[in-house]
Amino acid sequence: MNVFEAVKQSVTTRQAAEHYGIHVGRNGMACCPFHNDKTPSMKLDRRYHCFGCGADGDVIDFAAALYGLGKKDAAVQLAQDFGLSYEDWKPLGKAKKPKPRQKSPEEQFQEAKNRCFR
Repeated sequence: MNVFEAVKQSVTTRQAAEHYGIHVGRNGMACCPFHNDKTPSMKLDRRYHCFGCGADGDVIDFAAALYGLGKKDAAVQLAQDFGLSYEDWKPLGKAKKPKPRQKSPEEQFQEAKNRCFR
């Protein structure tokens, strides 16, 4: 099993998004990280689709777009982050773990406001 098959069988886009710091609601909707989104417009499950900007794909496409990586690099990064093993696994000595997406001040304010109202 190669790295692409291992990642696609083991990790959903929703799991990857939550791992990388994107808040996903119970219904699988989240604010799209690929455009300026104020209300959730991206559906996350095995695949993802944004109804606002039209972004669509699988978990590898999601990680590649989120961090500006190639598909191979994104698949290897996902495999490392989720502890998956595959046939041609070669640890990357100097690979950096992608930093979780930083929330904008608007998103931080909205979360604080929601906590206060709760």
